[in-house]
Amino acid sequence: MDWKGITVYVTGGSSGIGLETARQLFDKGARVALFARGEQALTAVAEAFSARSDQPEVFSLPMDVSDWADVHRKIGTTVTTFGAPDVVVNCAGVGIADHFENIDAEAFDKVLAINVSGSRNVAAATVPWLKKNKGALVLIASSAGFIPVFGYSAYSTSKFAVMGFAEVLRCELTRFGVQVSLFCPSEVDTPMLEREKPTIPKETRALKDFAGVLPVGVAAEKLIRGIEKGRFLIVPGVRTKLLYWVRRLVPGPLYRFGADFTAMVGATRGS
Repeated sequence: MDWKGITVYVTGGSSGIGLETARQLFDKGARVALFARGEQALTAVAEAFSARSDQPEVFSLPMDVSDWADVHRKIGTTVTTFGAPDVVVNCAGVGIADHFENIDAEAFDKVLAINVSGSRNVAAATVPWLKKNKGALVLIASSAGFIPVFGYSAYSTSKFAVMGFAEVLRCELTRFGVQVSLFCPSEVDTPMLEREKPTIPKETRALKDFAGVLPVGVAAEKLIRGIEKGRFLIVPGVRTKLLYWVRRLVPGPLYRFGADFTAMVGATRGS
């Protein structure tokens, strides 16, 4: 696929998977519009992108994906100023790792607002343009969206919801020539890992260790390759693919016994 001249919108574009995906696409010749909540970090990224090219094709706006009015307004401004999207990659997301009883209602709701409502808001604001351009919409879930993970009551809930949302959108938008892709990595080496370290339960760490940590550059590369191949479900990494098929094919009681056993073993670490 030739990305030259393709207009790509990337949310969560100031760090993590969003930043690396935008960087790789920009280097391939794509025109990139970046969105993130933090204006200072976002501006620094956009300026760094512009400095890499004699003909800078980058645009940025601070945006809170959980705020529908903000998303609707900012996407409209971007379409008018920079151009309508051919590809939209919604990487904006947050997580929290802790025992359920330690996650208060405000923290739980924040995860759902950004990860679930944010996916809805970005899709709602961009799908009309993607239908006109027969473009592609990419939503970011996680292996925690098909495997319930101890300590991820809020995060897994949000990612299970994103997976269901993507399945519905794929059904509805296929007839309009819009490609919907769902990216489900395991743990990726992003700032989110550092933020969850103070509260992550030992059981969670044990369950996540099996899937391993994917370098962010590799994750972005796999994501882009999945878009290019027109895939709906993009699951990077051999061990993550194995987990996906185990969850689909192994009977529920047997699968849950394995997950419970791993969690119990993890609980004994350091005790």
